[in-house]
Amino acid sequence: MKRLNLQGASIACLTLLFASFNSGCANPSAGVQQVPPLPQPSPVPQPSVIISVSPSYLQIKRGASRTFTAEVTNASDTTVSWSVQEGSVGGSITDAGVYTASVTEGTYHVTATSKADSTKSASALVMVSASTFTPTGNMTVDRFSGSTATLLPNGQVFVAGGLGPSGDYGVVDEAEQFDPAKGTFQAAGNITRAFHSATLLANGDVLIAGGAVQWSPNQVPTDSAEILKAGTGVLQQTGSLSTPRYGHTATLLQDGRVLIAGGEVLTSTGTVQETATAELYDPASGTFTFAGSMSTPRTSHTATLLPNGKVLIAGGWSASAELYDPVTNSFTLTGSMAATRFEFTATLLVDGKVLVAGGAVDYDEVYQGAAEIYDPASGQFTPAGNLLTPRWGHTATLLTDGTVLIAGGEIDADDDTTASTEIFHPDTSSFTSGPFMTQARVDHTATLLQDGSVLFAGGDNSGISAEIYQ
Repeated sequence: MKRLNLQGASIACLTLLFASFNSGCANPSAGVQQVPPLPQPSPVPQPSVIISVSPSYLQIKRGASRTFTAEVTNASDTTVSWSVQEGSVGGSITDAGVYTASVTEGTYHVTATSKADSTKSASALVMVSASTFTPTGNMTVDRFSGSTATLLPNGQVFVAGGLGPSGDYGVVDEAEQFDPAKGTFQAAGNITRAFHSATLLANGDVLIAGGAVQWSPNQVPTDSAEILKAGTGVLQQTGSLSTPRYGHTATLLQDGRVLIAGGEVLTSTGTVQETATAELYDPASGTFTFAGSMSTPRTSHTATLLPNGKVLIAGGWSASAELYDPVTNSFTLTGSMAATRFEFTATLLVDGKVLVAGGAVDYDEVYQGAAEIYDPASGQFTPAGNLLTPRWGHTATLLTDGTVLIAGGEIDADDDTTASTEIFHPDTSSFTSGPFMTQARVDHTATLLQDGSVLFAGGDNSGISAEIYQ
């Protein structure tokens, strides 16, 4: 019995073992340690689409056109769709990026949107105005200060002399001529002088007189003068000044003679100082003769021919003003300005009055913001509003519409130069903002061209660049 029981137990055990084996086959993982699945690699992040628009800032005249370009990176499709954020009021732009400015002045935005990713875009700021500055051809020489630019009868501009780049201060030897039709400068002989005068004579010749022939280490004025013959480009010597000088004024009188006044002259000790002397150049004889003396020595002053034939001479480290009468060959005091000024501008307006603007009292003092008007009828200066930005070493150009364009200059005692401009409106005696130049300038030249546009060239830290206001 006992054996039988053991045998029965063995059979039972085998039966259980068989059942367990069958169960294990039905569930292979039972009783087996599970191996976790291998982690899947994270997807590599794709770089975002990046768009840039060129130019990123644009000043443009009403109705004018300019082409924008867009660069798209991190996308196989580098094309963009163009739009004007403000809609049709802000102008229009073609699929090729050709933008046509609005006829309404204002600030607008041109936008390029990626066709590969419409959530990515970039915009350019556009300022639309009645006038603007555009770069033109570069000069052949860097003219830092003390150059002249004279409009010739043929419409071209003769640029001469001046000092070389700031920090060098060498006197420039080369002259050049700007052709508005081509927008280019080309060499036009040699003239070695700075802070000289260049005066267009009645017969179309240009009188180039005085100036400094050396600036560093010591200033050396010259008494030499030469004539640029009309239509030939030939330079020839003429009579010499009575006194070597630079920083003077030269004014074409109604009778064709030229009044040379003030400036810096050599002293017996070899230094330079302001002078009150004046002289007259007669084109008929090619000679200079003494023309009396002003009431005070002046340099960095202004001289403006008035409709009555007299010359208003003002400022130059002074608030005083005086009149030169070519009939009596004499100077007489007239009303004084409200403030001392040097390196300022005096502009003859259409009504025969004179706008005096900007300038400085001293190199370390705040520059003049108040403008004044001189009235030849009363012989007095009266207030004429305030510049939006006080400045000195700027230019002032009477435009064909009778307004005055004030441009550039230094705006503080730290020698900061500005590219800003403003417009003087004689009817309201007020100043409004003008477009910015493409380059900040001081001691540059501004020449009204025959088509009414203005050529700006040279100036401190502006290199050989030139631009046109139109």
